[in-house]
Amino acid sequence: MGPYAIIASLLIGLLAGILSGMFGVGGGIVMVPAMRCILKISGHMAIGTSLLAVIPTTISGALIFGQKRMLKYRVGLVSGIVGSSLAILGASATQYFGSGQLMMIFSVVAALAASGFIIWNKKKREGGTWKRGRSIWELPLAIAIGIIAGFASGFLGVGGGIILVPAYVFLMGLGMHEALGTSLITIPIYAISGSVEHYLLGHVDLVLFALIAVGSVIGAQMGARFSVVAKERKLRILFGVFLLVASAYLGISEFLGWNA
Repeated sequence: MGPYAIIASLLIGLLAGILSGMFGVGGGIVMVPAMRCILKISGHMAIGTSLLAVIPTTISGALIFGQKRMLKYRVGLVSGIVGSSLAILGASATQYFGSGQLMMIFSVVAALAASGFIIWNKKKREGGTWKRGRSIWELPLAIAIGIIAGFASGFLGVGGGIILVPAYVFLMGLGMHEALGTSLITIPIYAISGSVEHYLLGHVDLVLFALIAVGSVIGAQMGARFSVVAKERKLRILFGVFLLVASAYLGISEFLGWNA
């Protein structure tokens, strides 16, 4: 690996970590397209390596939210444990799709997630229908959320935060900061099982993982510290715009064969 690839890997990890800590995502939504478009590795390798890097990234960010008591441990553990088995299924399913197909699917998911971040109205929905920690629906909702996010994690190489954070706020009535922190403790639980499956399939570059993890762990600390004191609406809109640009670039580049 040359100097350019090393520096690029560290910077990819740093950016992914910052956004992970800010928005409660695993960072794969940034790492996968960046590795694919900048480092020119296969879609399968980008997804597998990204999912492994998600583990130290999210743990790093969760530590900051934990210090501020912005975590719902029971919800996070239930969603994570349930989602772990689905992450294996999602990782296995990647065998039946071509590299370009996976990246196009990823592009569509990123665009949808971006739209959600941009139009999300916190004032109308935060703290909504379900009483925090008291509703009889807390456990079944945590299970359902874990199933969907777990499969997406293994299949697309993302931590699942693009599903977890909106679901925790919209369906469970968690506050924004609680949703971000809880997402960061849910993600590494099922990212472990999905990463093992990708490793067995030969979809993980350990050297690349190590470089990205160094940057992402540092970045997650920075992003989380900023998130706990920042106004989330402006940050969320900026992140949504970034995702739209990233998803558009990835989709167009795959369609035109730029990454072949």
